[in-house]
Amino acid sequence: MIGKNHKGHPLLHLAMLLTAASVFVADLATPLGVTTWFFYIVPVVLSLFTWRPNLPLVVAAGCTALILTGFTLSPPPQGLSVWVILTNRLFGLVTIWGVAFVVRTFVAARRSLAERDWVREGQAKLSASMQGEQTPDELGDNILSSLCKYLGVPMGALYVREENASGSLYRIAGYSLPEKANGPSSVRLGEGLVGQAAKDNRLLQFHDVPEDHFAVTSGLGKSKPRHVLVAPAAADGTVHGALELGFFNDISPADVELLETCSYSIGIAIRSLQYRTRLEELLAETRQQTEELQSQQSRLEAQQAELEQTNAQLEEQTAAIESQRDALAMAQGELVEKANDLARANRYKSEFLANMSHELRTPLNSALILSKHLAENPEGNLSPLQVKHAEMIHASGTDLLALIDDILDLSRIEAGRMEMHSEPVELARVVEMSTRTLQPIAQEKRLGFRTIIEPGTPSVLTSDSIRIQQILRNLLSNALKFTEFGEVSLHVRGLDGDKISFTVRDTGIGIPKDKQDIIFEAFRQANGGTQRKFGGTGLGLTISRELARRLGGDIHVESSPGQGSAFTLTLPVHFVPEAAEPPSERPAPIAPTQAPAPVTLPVPQSSPALLNGDASLADATDDRAHVTPNDRTILVVEDDERFASILLDLAHELKFKCIIGKNVAEGLALAQTYHPSAIVLDMHLPDQSGLSLLERLKNTGTLRHIPVHVMSVTDYTQQALEMGAIGYALKPVKRDQIMQAFQRIERQLVQKVKRVLIIEDVAVQRESIVQLLSADNVEITSVATGAEALRQLAQTSFDCMVLDLTLPDMSGYDLLDKMASGEVFSFPPVIVYTGRSLTSDEELRLRRYTNSIVIKGARSPERLLDEVTLFLHQVESKLHPEKRRMLQAVRHREAALEGRRVLLVEDDVRNIFALSSVLERKGMKVDIARNGKEALAALDGAGGNSAAEVDLVLMDVMMPEMDGLTAMQEIRKQPELRKLPIIALTAQAMPDDRKKCLDAGANDYIPKPLDIDKLLSLVRVWMPK
Repeated sequence: MIGKNHKGHPLLHLAMLLTAASVFVADLATPLGVTTWFFYIVPVVLSLFTWRPNLPLVVAAGCTALILTGFTLSPPPQGLSVWVILTNRLFGLVTIWGVAFVVRTFVAARRSLAERDWVREGQAKLSASMQGEQTPDELGDNILSSLCKYLGVPMGALYVREENASGSLYRIAGYSLPEKANGPSSVRLGEGLVGQAAKDNRLLQFHDVPEDHFAVTSGLGKSKPRHVLVAPAAADGTVHGALELGFFNDISPADVELLETCSYSIGIAIRSLQYRTRLEELLAETRQQTEELQSQQSRLEAQQAELEQTNAQLEEQTAAIESQRDALAMAQGELVEKANDLARANRYKSEFLANMSHELRTPLNSALILSKHLAENPEGNLSPLQVKHAEMIHASGTDLLALIDDILDLSRIEAGRMEMHSEPVELARVVEMSTRTLQPIAQEKRLGFRTIIEPGTPSVLTSDSIRIQQILRNLLSNALKFTEFGEVSLHVRGLDGDKISFTVRDTGIGIPKDKQDIIFEAFRQANGGTQRKFGGTGLGLTISRELARRLGGDIHVESSPGQGSAFTLTLPVHFVPEAAEPPSERPAPIAPTQAPAPVTLPVPQSSPALLNGDASLADATDDRAHVTPNDRTILVVEDDERFASILLDLAHELKFKCIIGKNVAEGLALAQTYHPSAIVLDMHLPDQSGLSLLERLKNTGTLRHIPVHVMSVTDYTQQALEMGAIGYALKPVKRDQIMQAFQRIERQLVQKVKRVLIIEDVAVQRESIVQLLSADNVEITSVATGAEALRQLAQTSFDCMVLDLTLPDMSGYDLLDKMASGEVFSFPPVIVYTGRSLTSDEELRLRRYTNSIVIKGARSPERLLDEVTLFLHQVESKLHPEKRRMLQAVRHREAALEGRRVLLVEDDVRNIFALSSVLERKGMKVDIARNGKEALAALDGAGGNSAAEVDLVLMDVMMPEMDGLTAMQEIRKQPELRKLPIIALTAQAMPDDRKKCLDAGANDYIPKPLDIDKLLSLVRVWMPK
């Protein structure tokens, strides 16, 4: 292409040759040492005006030969050393080659730009030839004529793909083709070069074409092209045609680039032509149909004349009907207006209930906190009767909270805010979770309680497990409530149409026929009088039916007075949730209160995890149903179903049984129920941080010995290890890392003897520590110097090390330096045992080692015993009674919270009083702020005063002037406060509240009414060490 348009320049080549020869002659005539070689740059520079990128290198090579020849033949210099002459010539060679490479780069760039311009020009000419409405023959001729002339090829053909199932290509145009061409006029996909190029949607080249393939004829003779190029014409990934060209000359990359660039334009043109042809065919059909319709119209007109007479008779009847219609329209308008008013009132009611649920939870929060505080009687100054009264107040408040939750559920449903989630659910698991907490009630009332799952019933549903359990628990609790004698049963069976039914049948009082509809209305009961026997609000069945309908099913009742009742929940086996939409805003009809109907019975609360958790992970059915006390069991607390399934499989490979929990509450409940051999814990869990669960485990005497290994995307390595975790792996983790974690757990379980190294130079103190820590299966090594400690660390792997910072031969810091820098020493957790508080400088020095060694401080024998038993994973129940007493005493004192300063940001005086009482009882200092602005002012005031520095913030969300979300965002904007722990408190129990709080800058979140144990656990986790 470039070679065709830019021929060689003989005069330029002659000039380069003459210049080089002249310089050579001059070089021979001058003695060595004269820079005559400099003029060799001239022929190299002249090659800049050619189109051959390699020509500058050829000229440079020739000049190099001439320079070397001149060096040999030139007369010797006078007074110059050989090294100067050689340096002169070498510098000349380097200069000439440097110029040659620069010229070559410039020529290559200019040639590349010329090729691009040539491609764009060809594309423009082709586009111009395809413009306008053309027939297939015209389009094909214009495309071939434009391309063949521009490329300088003698022969070509254009094929178009048929719009049918076969997709064959047929030739619509040719360029310089003989009348009887050798090739076929139609080819199938994959047949020949054309068919294969169209099938693969890629350009094909065929070189050294045989002589009998085809020939280009003229009046003077004929010639045979030597190369064939076939290019598909595709648009949007679909091949609409193919182009075949024959070349005399070699096919250049520019030719290929032009055809590849034009392929899309040709494909678009062919597709547009096919669309236009199809439209013309359809237009012709439409015209024909129009003509037929016109003929039919004429016949209809005749019939119309006959009908007009009939219409005249009907007009009188129509007038009468119109008057009736107007009256109906007026009445309908009035009904629509009334319906809108009712719908508006219903919406206002739902919004009112949603807001009131928040306003009710706020004062209830302080009542629950204070009543629980009194029931615990920490000072021991209340009588048993007063403690019982406090427990009754707390229980009543809890019942009131359950009622508020029912109201909130109803308002969410009516406001269209109740979200449904669909996931694989084990039927047996749902039934077991729904009936577990109700069996004690049946036993207490001496009622039979049966669960029947018919054979052939689907074992797995795709639905919302939490909502199904909520419905079934409500129906079962109602049945137990209204049944005095006999039994209650749950019957599950599959139905036709891919559905399943749950029938709750009882032998209770029954429901009259005329009351069976109103029991599903909100705040309605069959007996609403003041002398009714059974209490309740009448919300349970309303919520249950609405939830069932949101799950794609319904609830029906069959009952007779004195014969019991049967409530049947029907659900699809596979439920696909839709976006939350408000239900029909029809107002609940007002009717007089009547006799008893089933309502929700307050049910004793089981573990939140067991109630809320859906243990049926998609592909990870765990072993909880097959665990025996002597089994090696691993509890996996992980909300990622796929990763939990991987851990389950690996546990089985290593002969462990595995139980899976999805959140903190469920993990704690499973640990308390099954007492696993080890726990694998994620940090990022739906309800709380995994650190919260780790803190609870290590502060529960019956669970603290269980080894815990953490695997999480969040890096809380140091905090977790200090709290007693045996290892920490950051996700994504490889299989080898998981296997190493399991092997570490295995070693912990197999290792019967725990080793402790005590480094203390005072013999009496050393002996007292040995006596304090002595126990069965604990091997204690005590040394007096740092050197002895290093020898022991090099020879033995210890599980824990107790260190005094003052040693005779080196300081404790020097010992830690050597441990951290040496590869031969083991790295056990280090407990710095000292009777005094460490200075800030000492704490700063200790922090230098926390990346490689776990270091904690202990200022009393009790605290030392607590930390050592934590790292040795000792079973507390097997310790000496006196040591158990010491451990219980040290936990009660809450040393980690003593003297710490907490900023409580809360606008409700009752909550301020309740929370301050609890926190101050734990030894903390509480500062109060009434809104976000006061909180920011308090933190600004504490910034320069170390004595008033805030350790942690408890932040309410809804406050006047500045809400908690805005306040947290403002706090995080200040660099010095970015690491300040913040725990958000909110009475808005909506699903996205946690995400809003965390996005605003909170470290963690807890909803109101506050569970004091959970709150204190979070405070311990996030309180800076």
